[in-house]
Amino acid sequence: MGFFSKGITLPKRQLVTSLTLIDTPVPDTVVLPLRQYIGQPSQAAVSVGDTVTTGQIISECTDAACLPVHATISGTVTDISAHRDPRGSMTESVTIESDGTDTWIEPPEARDTALDTTDILDRIRSSGLIAKGLLPVPLDTDLAPIDQPKTHLYLNGTDIKKRIDTLIINCLDAEPSLGVNRYLAGMEHSSLPCGIDALKRITGAQRVIFAVDKHVAPSSQLKDMVKNDEEEATSIVTVNGRRYPAALPIVLVNTVLAREIPLPYGHPRDVGAAVYDIETVISIAEAVTGGTAQVDTMITIGGDAMAKQGIARVRIGVSIGSLIDSLGGLRADAAKIILGGPMTGMAHYDLATPITKEVTGLFAMTREQIQLSTGYRECINCGMCVKVCPVNLLPGIISLYCAKDKFDLAEAAGLFSCIECGACDYVCPSRRPLVHLFRHAKNQLME
Repeated sequence: MGFFSKGITLPKRQLVTSLTLIDTPVPDTVVLPLRQYIGQPSQAAVSVGDTVTTGQIISECTDAACLPVHATISGTVTDISAHRDPRGSMTESVTIESDGTDTWIEPPEARDTALDTTDILDRIRSSGLIAKGLLPVPLDTDLAPIDQPKTHLYLNGTDIKKRIDTLIINCLDAEPSLGVNRYLAGMEHSSLPCGIDALKRITGAQRVIFAVDKHVAPSSQLKDMVKNDEEEATSIVTVNGRRYPAALPIVLVNTVLAREIPLPYGHPRDVGAAVYDIETVISIAEAVTGGTAQVDTMITIGGDAMAKQGIARVRIGVSIGSLIDSLGGLRADAAKIILGGPMTGMAHYDLATPITKEVTGLFAMTREQIQLSTGYRECINCGMCVKVCPVNLLPGIISLYCAKDKFDLAEAAGLFSCIECGACDYVCPSRRPLVHLFRHAKNQLME
């Protein structure tokens, strides 16, 4: 069992109550931002009035930092203009009105899985896959430099580099309130071995570790993969999934392998590890063998105001309002609508905001589930934020610099090492908006 001592344990009432799959209909309209990750936006390859089919490429990439966008329904392009995306930014987007048929492009021929790494990466890129996380990026660019990690150690003028030796398949969710990975880890997937094999070939990893929640029994498939590995290079490690943020890669690598990722700007590959969640592994397998475009995504539906709770597979581009209506609407007045998880997600007031690839959840919270803040007190130096910080920072001190606009001092104190998990916010007795101050300071420094 992997042990994680810092962070916080969220109460059971904040966990999603159901891990059952909810069916959602094909939406009448989708809005597809041409950037659904951290990077450069792609350029629209269609015009208003064009007819498109599901899975058709509707944008072109200008460089390696962007991904193609695919139509997620069949119909007519009715608008190409800036729309608000889940991060609150105005992004060039393509709007498609459904023709009611959901006609797909002709599926590609079945593909041989015995491919070299370049072909695998090309197929991942052409499918439009991203690496989800606090900073979602195109998956192929996250994988591409994996065999050439950044250098953090020097010995007698020689760069010391560590090659990938371990692939961690994360069967936990970024927050205990989310449930997609836990749901998938409890099921059998015929494509899972293919996805793992593709990742092993790209990364060069020889060892595979499944990190699972100790509160959710893994599927018999995962157990059989461990049992049938004659080289004994596959194992299962259980982690307390209710201990937040145990599932974030920086913390998970430390918990499972006892390796500390250098911050800021560190990556698991810097310490010889590759970490990808089970949803991504399955998507990689589908991209490699079938070559199908990513037109839908799985998200967690939660919050006491929602009529239904569980795991939903939704078409990318459906609006918040349309999705809520298709799930039976709200059973109570919602005080806050959150895209993502309650700890790291972002609140939204515009129900026309679309669900994109980077969204992991939709929560409609009642007034009883949130804490209204009418102001906050000064730091009382209690040290609670230091006690729970998973990357061993002094959040209280950094927040004081940020509040006084002394961003250079905040940076020197470790601002960019903050992973914005929100654990310090959760325990602060003065109700200081710590993560808000950190994000503001980071934006000011990057500008």
